[in-house]
Amino acid sequence: MGAPVVDINIVRGKTFEFAYRYAESDLVYLPITGMANVAPVRLNLPAHGIPDGWPIRVECLKFPEELNNRPDGEEPYYFAKVVDESIIELNSVNAYCWKPYVSGGLVVFNRPSDITGFAARMTIKDRVGGKVLLKLSSDPLSEPDGSITIDIGLSAFIAKLSAETTEAIDWRKAVYDIEAIAPGGEVYAVVAVSAVTIQGEVTQ
Repeated sequence: MGAPVVDINIVRGKTFEFAYRYAESDLVYLPITGMANVAPVRLNLPAHGIPDGWPIRVECLKFPEELNNRPDGEEPYYFAKVVDESIIELNSVNAYCWKPYVSGGLVVFNRPSDITGFAARMTIKDRVGGKVLLKLSSDPLSEPDGSITIDIGLSAFIAKLSAETTEAIDWRKAVYDIEAIAPGGEVYAVVAVSAVTIQGEVTQ
């Protein structure tokens, strides 16, 4: 799928950590088989295969209709908390006062990519083609300014800068992108060119 724009904000003197989920372009449609009117709501999805924290949508649910995501709504998608292999929890949703679930409904999400054997790199520059400000890598031998962890179970590339590194930042705006390198050497965009802004700290 096409790489998204993901603007980030880094606070000086604070550890920066951000997980970039990596997904396929095709969608998975899982039927909901049950839902309890509890807070937070839990959905029964046998053998769902959804990674913890993965963005999902609820569609085509008649009762309670309130749970359906709307593209123009406050929550165009939810983040699934995995309870077990058959149940996910939507921590932001209180279904205690809703009409009881009857039947139907789908959970829809992009299929997580298998990133086994992948590497990743991230570069922050003052502008496209400009001066390199920071570099992050999943290869510890490359002596990066920060690190990228490959989390296969979460299908995620997790970028991290130490508090010492962010404390030393002397610029305010920049651009960055992230690339994934497959075991066969193919290079894929994880994040398209996106903005970086720096925020000053209050507590030091």
